[in-house]
Amino acid sequence: MSTDITTYDENVEVEEKKLDPKMEAFMEVAPFLMELFPHDFNLGIADRESLIFGIGCDAVPALPIGYKLHEGDGLYEAVHLNQVQKVVLPSEIFGFPVFGTTMPLHDSKGNVIGAVGVASSLQEYNTLFEIATKLSEAVDQVSATIEEMASSITNSSDNIHNISGQSSTVLDSINEIDKVAKMVREVSERSQILGLNASIEAARAGEYGKGFSVVASEIRKMAENSKNHTDTIRQTASTINGLISNLHDSISQVSGEAEGQSAATEQLAATIQEISDTANELATYAGKILNGYNQN
Repeated sequence: MSTDITTYDENVEVEEKKLDPKMEAFMEVAPFLMELFPHDFNLGIADRESLIFGIGCDAVPALPIGYKLHEGDGLYEAVHLNQVQKVVLPSEIFGFPVFGTTMPLHDSKGNVIGAVGVASSLQEYNTLFEIATKLSEAVDQVSATIEEMASSITNSSDNIHNISGQSSTVLDSINEIDKVAKMVREVSERSQILGLNASIEAARAGEYGKGFSVVASEIRKMAENSKNHTDTIRQTASTINGLISNLHDSISQVSGEAEGQSAATEQLAATIQEISDTANELATYAGKILNGYNQN
């Protein structure tokens, strides 16, 4: 940090007067203070009317020697109110906010003979506040997007569970169809036996059993057709059962993956929330620093 020291300017008319020892002491230690403190600041010493000593840096240059004190000025207020003054100067003056502190200087009798003031840069705090605020806003947007994703994944997972349940119901229904088909096949087989027995009895009856023989033949045909149709139904049901079983397995796999994604998204959302909370705390902390200077 380069230091710029200004004292009496030969081009500025300053009344020759003996300086108070306190003023001389401040002038002597001022350059060392500039080296001791890492932050950019300037220091000025004034009598009751104008600046008589100034030291500053590139970021916060010193005020010119001979600068006239006026109402609203920190040095003026310290001299005429005999009180320590603290104020934050807006960014328009130096390009960034500056915190100024001035205090009155007294002689050995307690009379106010002037004031000393320091203006320190708040650029780092202001930059920190701006970065933290932007980070907080960006994280909030990401958090909102992840929450929407988590909600969508949860809904998808619920829908997959419903589909899985419905596929299980379909499998149960197909199994019932297969049971019914088995029963029909058993009935058709018994009908064939009954038809065969009826044909035998009709043959024994001779001429009197011809009509019954026709009925027995039709029963056997119906039984055979029922058996064939039942076999077709069972084969179709078996094929559908296999397809639905594969579908059910696929749905179960997708459901497991969806649950895993949902859990991962929830964990990511929790992590983002922690980052958001940290960013908000950082912004709040930086804001408190700036507001604290304003309130002082």
